[in-house]
Amino acid sequence: MTSISSITSAQPLVVTPTLATQPVATAAVATTPSTASPSSVVMLGQDTLVTNAQTYTARGVIADADVPPAWEYTRQDSVTLAMQGNFSTTNGVGRFQGLGATLLAQLAQTGKGISQSVISSPSGRTLEPSELAAAQDKLHSSAADNSISLTLKTASGKTVQLTLSSSENGLAVQAQVSGGDLSDDELAALGKMADGFQSAIDGLTAKPPQLKLDALTQYDSNVFSSVALSTRIKLNDGSVQTLDMNADADQRSVRMSGASGNLDISVDLKNAAIIGNSDQQAKAVKNYVSQIEAARTRGDGDAQLLSLFEDGFKTLHSQYPGARPSTAPQTVNSIDLTDTDHGLLTGLADFKASVTEKTEASNPARPDELDAFSYNLSQSTQSKGRDQLNRSIVQNQQSSLIASYHKALTAGQKLDLSRDPTSQNYLYYQINDQASSKTNIGYDKGALVQASVSQSASQSTRISKYVMGHLESDTRTPLSSSKTQNFLSVLQQALQQDKDAKQGRGVSTLKDTLAGIQDKVLLRGSASDLEG
Repeated sequence: MTSISSITSAQPLVVTPTLATQPVATAAVATTPSTASPSSVVMLGQDTLVTNAQTYTARGVIADADVPPAWEYTRQDSVTLAMQGNFSTTNGVGRFQGLGATLLAQLAQTGKGISQSVISSPSGRTLEPSELAAAQDKLHSSAADNSISLTLKTASGKTVQLTLSSSENGLAVQAQVSGGDLSDDELAALGKMADGFQSAIDGLTAKPPQLKLDALTQYDSNVFSSVALSTRIKLNDGSVQTLDMNADADQRSVRMSGASGNLDISVDLKNAAIIGNSDQQAKAVKNYVSQIEAARTRGDGDAQLLSLFEDGFKTLHSQYPGARPSTAPQTVNSIDLTDTDHGLLTGLADFKASVTEKTEASNPARPDELDAFSYNLSQSTQSKGRDQLNRSIVQNQQSSLIASYHKALTAGQKLDLSRDPTSQNYLYYQINDQASSKTNIGYDKGALVQASVSQSASQSTRISKYVMGHLESDTRTPLSSSKTQNFLSVLQQALQQDKDAKQGRGVSTLKDTLAGIQDKVLLRGSASDLEG
């Protein structure tokens, strides 16, 4: 196993079964101020305490009195002590409790790389040196059952990588720095991220899992240029849950995959000029979350998966780096955007977001009737024109819901489909919805000549009713609606009043006019919403 060049001083650890009232490092061999070296042999220490009874740890867990765990290094630092406590009292991802914050905090305090692991013998016998080395290498690699990796790149070009991994019989951590020593400011910024890193770990390892990535996406951009989190967690049912999060000045993304389905959200921050102020962003996010909730209800989506999708959407659209203050000029291709332009846009950065449930054939009698859920959202913005006086902006918003599911004929009745005709009493829903919104803004010789929003929504509902396995009815209900709202005249009037007010004549109504328009440019996911 490759060691880290700047690991704090330690010796190979010697562990004997003792009454575990002292840290494991002191229960074996005291540390010495020599260069660290990985242990390849577990040696018996000189502890004279002998007992035939089972030995208990300080937290009441029965310890293996025959073959003690093998540690990679002897040391009594905070990381080792945290690992010792977690390894003796928990298992699986529970061993990560508090460990991410401890690892990051210790790195921030010392600036030195860290590598540590603890492994218990699955066979009940002392591991041979080659077996131990192989087990340590595997535990530190991506082959571990559970792994969480955080990678930070500094603005000065250095890279910090932290990894936590666990398996049934082991727990390991590593912290590495490449590209040079970290500065005091970089170490301080690392320390401030410790709790946020742990919060992300706690969320992903919770039952059910949660996305708590805010602190990682809202990193100190003066110190760090990018943050990436990658996780792989083996769940109790044997399935694997993975997550990849990336954030830098140009983009943010979250991709998550698990037994219930997948979600994929990416936000494009390169066109920062279209981003509105915090109030406008909050209003747009709230609208999109309500659209997600409506899609979940209509498509009978998995509540937990859609909750993660909502959390991810809100996180990636919160506190954009360099978000627009109300007084700061913003440009697209060196063209200033006015308050009028922003009033006709959503205020959000462009994005793509999708969530897809695992497809299931839940009816053995009709395997072609699939239970499925797929929902997509997106926004894209394009601008044309080479100068401030002659230009145009087009912003498109789109959503799509395709879902199918089975329901009992009577609400509250349990649905248990089998090949038995008596179980074949149900409704089979097939949903296909589409919605779009298009905003057009145009200027000619400095004058506003186009300000319109065109929206459309279509919904298709097919319900097949089966009684004792026989199709009794098959109904299709299509709904559609569209409308175009032209705001040119009302904005031209408000702009003239604003101009007059700046010259001391009258009162400007531009701010109130734009506030009223902002609600009308947001995507509506159903035909009834458009008609309302």
